[in-house]
Amino acid sequence: MMLVLLGFAALPTLWVLILSLREQSAIFEPIWESPLAITLENFFSISRSDFPRALMNSFITAGGSTALAMLVGVPAGFALAKSRVSGKFIASWILLLLRMAPPVGFVIPLFLLYVNAGLIDTYTGLIVAYMTLTLPLIVWSMWNSFSQVPDELIEAAIMDGASLTKAFLLVALPAARPGAVAAAILGFLISWNDFFYALIISRSSTSTAPVAVMNFISFDSVDWGSIAVASMALTLPILPLMAIANRYIVQTLSGAVKG
Repeated sequence: MMLVLLGFAALPTLWVLILSLREQSAIFEPIWESPLAITLENFFSISRSDFPRALMNSFITAGGSTALAMLVGVPAGFALAKSRVSGKFIASWILLLLRMAPPVGFVIPLFLLYVNAGLIDTYTGLIVAYMTLTLPLIVWSMWNSFSQVPDELIEAAIMDGASLTKAFLLVALPAARPGAVAAAILGFLISWNDFFYALIISRSSTSTAPVAVMNFISFDSVDWGSIAVASMALTLPILPLMAIANRYIVQTLSGAVKG
C-alpha cells in the first residue's frame, strides 16, 4: 500500500519530466501515440532565456533573508526560552500572529513604503520582505529547540566563568543544532517558493524564478515544455535540503519526546 501511495505521489513529477522532453506539437498527445517525439530543445530554450538569472536571484534573496533571519531569530529564540522577563509570552504570540497573517495584509503598506524608500526591484527590498515570512517561524522553532536544552548546562557554563554570550554560543547553540538547521532550511524553502512578494516588489533586475515562469505564458500560447523544465530547475536544488531538513526535524522531535 505504501508503494502504491508513493507511486501516486510521484506521478506529477514523472509527468513534468515527460513534458520537459516532449516536442511542443506533441505535448498533449498520449506518449504511446508518438513515443519518438522527444527533444532537448526545451532545455536549450530555457538556458537562452532570462530564467537562469532569475534562478540566481532566488538563491541570493532566499539565502540572504534566511541568513539575516537566523542572525536575529536564533538569539531571540534563546531569549524567549531562557529569560525570565515578564511579557515574553505576549511577544511570542505577536510573532505567531505575524506568521499566521496572510501576506496580502502586508503588501500594500510594504509596497508604498518601498516606493518612497526606493527599494522596488532591489535585493534588499526582497530580502526584508521575505524576513516577514521567515523570522517568526525561526523564532518559534528556536524557542522550542532551546527549551529542550537543560538550564543546568547553561548555569554550569556561567559558574565556570563563561559570559552569557559564550554560554549561548558554546553550550546552548551546539545543543540546539538540529533545530537550528531545520529552521534555516524551512526558512530558505519559504523564501525560495515565494511568488506573491516577488511579483509585487521585483521587476526585471531582481525577478525570482517563480515569477520568471510566467514569462513562458503569453496571450495566445503557453510554452508547457519550458514551464516543465523550469519546474524541475526549481525543484532539484531543494531536494537535498528537504532530505536534510527531514533528518533534523526528526532529531528535534525525538529530543522533545525524550525531554
